[in-house]
Amino acid sequence: MSIRNAKTGFRGHGPRTWCTALAVAAAMLVVAACSADVRSGDAEVYGVAKFKLPAWPETGANTVEVFNEMHYQPSYKSQEGPRVLPPLDSVPVTGREIQYGSLEEYRGLAVPEPIAVSYDPDEAQRLFSINCVVCHGATLRGYEEAVESGKASIIPFMTSGPFPANLLGEPAVAATDGELFAFVSNGGRQGYAAIERGSRSTSPMPEFRLLLSEEERWVMVMYLRAAQREPK
Repeated sequence: MSIRNAKTGFRGHGPRTWCTALAVAAAMLVVAACSADVRSGDAEVYGVAKFKLPAWPETGANTVEVFNEMHYQPSYKSQEGPRVLPPLDSVPVTGREIQYGSLEEYRGLAVPEPIAVSYDPDEAQRLFSINCVVCHGATLRGYEEAVESGKASIIPFMTSGPFPANLLGEPAVAATDGELFAFVSNGGRQGYAAIERGSRSTSPMPEFRLLLSEEERWVMVMYLRAAQREPK
């Protein structure tokens, strides 16, 4: 039986015709040559289609980082709707986070009392598991973890430093709460040192001031302190 489309005038022979056409098109895509320019994003399946792919015009695709935190996953970001940003220089009703210009200013900070009072160990553990355990490991010893089964999942893939710090080691224990807050917020000691100099952080540790709220970062400080007090 012949079927005619009233809008296009196409005459075919039922569902079987459509299935055959789709199969042929799929086969053409498989056998066709394909090229892509990672600097411009221009891609072409010869004789079939031209389209755009992600491009890195300044550096090429070799700088793309593959990281298993949800913060960096396109599958997560694509679900975020367009946001209406607040007016420039507006202040949230909860107040704007104070920015400090030196480690000396951070050094004297203490955990805000409301955060200390409402501290939830289970929530703190959840935050650490999501954001930190991939590098510092469940034992918090980072690159210094000697037991193979306790090593963080990223350690076997690292070939050069700076390596994830031992959060139970003397430098972390000796740091004040305010210093730990600065390091958590700005990409560790290396990241903070660069930012304090006015440079961009090149630390492999994320700047969690861009990913976690001020309260969540103080919760991380309290979590580290609790872990450091536990018997070794």
